[in-house]
Amino acid sequence: MVAEISIHDRQELKSLMTDLITLGKDVVGRGLVVGSGGNLSFRVPGEDTFFITGTGTRLDQLTVESFAQVTFEGEARSSGVKPSSEFRVHLESYKSRPDIQVCVHLHPQASVLTASLNLEIKFVTIDHVYYVRKVDRIPWIRSGTPEIGEAVGGVVKGTNVVILENHGCVVLASNVELAHTRVLNLEEAAELTLRCHQLGIDPIVVPQAYWDHLKANSL
Repeated sequence: MVAEISIHDRQELKSLMTDLITLGKDVVGRGLVVGSGGNLSFRVPGEDTFFITGTGTRLDQLTVESFAQVTFEGEARSSGVKPSSEFRVHLESYKSRPDIQVCVHLHPQASVLTASLNLEIKFVTIDHVYYVRKVDRIPWIRSGTPEIGEAVGGVVKGTNVVILENHGCVVLASNVELAHTRVLNLEEAAELTLRCHQLGIDPIVVPQAYWDHLKANSL
């Protein structure tokens, strides 16, 4: 059984939480989520448990006390904070991807709209390719259900970025900074895709040579 962990006794966990608090303020400021939408989490290194923002919390008003601990069995271990109802999305992501430490779920408008219009997101800068690489989509499933968690857990075995149709996105990364950069590049690529769609043109996307360069150099 995984015991309740005190963040105040673990500086590395407090640092991760502080970085996520900063991310939360930024994504709300950029309009990538509003109100109490979205949720953020990080895995406790070496243990089958993670911390996730509590239900009803606003991502621009997070504190260390805003996070709840959840085990890989789906059991809450925090006494004062109820985990977000979307904890299963994070749980199944961590179980499927032992290599990732951070899971970010937001409601970015451009990314969601591209899915609603059935548009493939175009990568028009090398940063889009480098940080995003691949975007998968999941048809609408009611939020907070075991089914949406299972669907995300299956898809993220092959990608770090998933759009949940009529809902939001899930972004995975090995650290908070990378997750943050990945989210911003996803939304920028979606915004440029929509502009091109409005203009009725296909953009010149990043050439295959750059993809080949990344592969050849294991980047």
